[in-house]
Amino acid sequence: MQQFKDIQKIHQLEENRLSSSFPPEMLAAIKQARRDKILNQTRQLERERRGEILRSTIRRRNKGPPAHILAKMTEEAKRMDKLARNVSEVGYIGMVKKKLGHKLRNPEAWKCEVGRPEDKERLDRMAEAIRLENKRRRQSAGEIQSI
Repeated sequence: MQQFKDIQKIHQLEENRLSSSFPPEMLAAIKQARRDKILNQTRQLERERRGEILRSTIRRRNKGPPAHILAKMTEEAKRMDKLARNVSEVGYIGMVKKKLGHKLRNPEAWKCEVGRPEDKERLDRMAEAIRLENKRRRQSAGEIQSI
């Protein structure tokens, strides 16, 4: 009989606990924890943008799309997906993200790597000179290897 009374008492205490509301201190602590989580994630994203490599950066870069989507992707789409997982928003990665429809903080920032329109001729000449020098070096290295 004593066991039955103990079980009833436990059951009554459980019912009281379930019907009671949360203490205001606990609710305030939960709300503050949510705010702190968002602040921490924002701070972490800023650190990533400055170039710091974090564990989450590595995890995101190693991730990929789900298997059923990956199976349908072309090699180009897979390469673009891998590039889009980078934190950068400028240059080629910014261009890829824009093409994939990602929301960018500054949608025009990716153009900074292309250069100003008035510098286009000079940059094209420099790029051509570099291409010719690389070709010359490859040919020179090929001659040495064939001997």
